[in-house]
Amino acid sequence: MAVGELTRMDRFVNTLLLALLVILGISGIVMLYGTWQPWVFDLHRMTGFSLIVLLPWKGITIYRSLQRGMEKNFDRSAVLWISLVFAHLVALVIILGVMWMWRIGPYQSLFLQTIVAWHWILGLALIPFLALHAWRRWPNPRKEDFVSRRDFLKLIGIAVAGVAGGWLTTRLAQAQATQESPRRFTGSRGFGLFTGNDFPLTGEATVDLDAEQWRLAVTGAVEKPITLTYGDILARRRETTTQVIDCTSGWYSLQDWAGVQLTDLLQEAGMKENAAGVKLVSVTGYNHSYPLGEARKILLATHVSGEVLAPSHGFPLRAVVPDRRGWFWVKWLAEVEVLENYWQVVGGILWSPRQVLRQF
Repeated sequence: MAVGELTRMDRFVNTLLLALLVILGISGIVMLYGTWQPWVFDLHRMTGFSLIVLLPWKGITIYRSLQRGMEKNFDRSAVLWISLVFAHLVALVIILGVMWMWRIGPYQSLFLQTIVAWHWILGLALIPFLALHAWRRWPNPRKEDFVSRRDFLKLIGIAVAGVAGGWLTTRLAQAQATQESPRRFTGSRGFGLFTGNDFPLTGEATVDLDAEQWRLAVTGAVEKPITLTYGDILARRRETTTQVIDCTSGWYSLQDWAGVQLTDLLQEAGMKENAAGVKLVSVTGYNHSYPLGEARKILLATHVSGEVLAPSHGFPLRAVVPDRRGWFWVKWLAEVEVLENYWQVVGGILWSPRQVLRQF
C-alpha cells in the first residue's frame, strides 16, 4: 500500500462519518425550523452517539496523517490544518450538546448565549468545513468496503450504540430536569406555565409602540386592502389557543394566547383565489413567509394567559405559529402581505435563516 493510501477500514469509517455528519446537519436544520416532527430530534441524538463511536477509529487515521508531517505540498498542508480545525469543532459541538442535555455548566455562556445556542451556531459553522473536507478528502468508498458479514455487524453495532446512547442520554436528561424547569422532547427547558408575560424573550430588543398610533395593514393579493387600529383588533371576535413557544435558545413556555385568527382578516380583505401564502412583517422590518396551509393556523395575539402582551413580547400584536420555533413568531406586527407567487413564499422560507441571525 502506497504512503497516504486509505485502508479498507479508513474508507469504511470516513464514508460512514460523512453520512452521519450529513444526517446530523439536515436534522439539525429541520430542528431549527420547527418542532412538528419529534422523531427528528431522536434521530439527531442517536446519530450523534453513532458518530461518537466512530471517533476513536477516526483518531487513528488522523494520527497516521499527522505522523507524515506537513509536506511541501501546500494543498495537503492547508487541507490538513483545515481538517484539524474541523475535527476540533465537531468534538466541541458534541461536547456542548451533551453538556446541555445533562445540564452541565451555566445556562448562559460566552456573549450571553446558551450552551445549546452555541451547539447549533457552531454546527452551522461546520457546514463549509465539511464541504471542503469532503471535496479534498473524499473517501472513495468501494462496494467491497460494506458487503462482508463483518461490515454488516459493525454497522449494526454502531446503530445499536447510537440508539442506546440516545435513549440513555434522554433518560439522564429527564432525571436532571426539575419541576420548575421541566424538559421537552426538543431538549428545551420549561420557563413559565400559563404565567402571562413572565417567560423569556425571543429575538430583537424591545420596541415600545403607542397603541393609538399603531396600525396593521393587510396588503398584497387581496381585493380590498385594509388598515386596522388596535381598537379594531380588540373589537373583533377573540379566539384563544393553547400553544408552546419553543425557542432555539433552549427554553419553552406553555401559554394561553388570545387574539384574532389571521384567516378572519384575510377573508375580510378578500384574499384572492390564487394566493400562495402570507408574509408577516414587524415594525422593525423583521419578517417571515408561510405557505397558505400554515397561515390558516396562525393566531395574531393581543393577550397571553389573560394579560395584555408586554412590549417585550410584541405588544400590540404578535404571531402565534403552532409547531414553529420562536423566531417565526413575529412580534410588533405592522403588515400582513398576501403573496400570490409560490416562489415568493419559497424564497422567504429559504432565506429565513438571515432573520435568526438578527437575534445575536
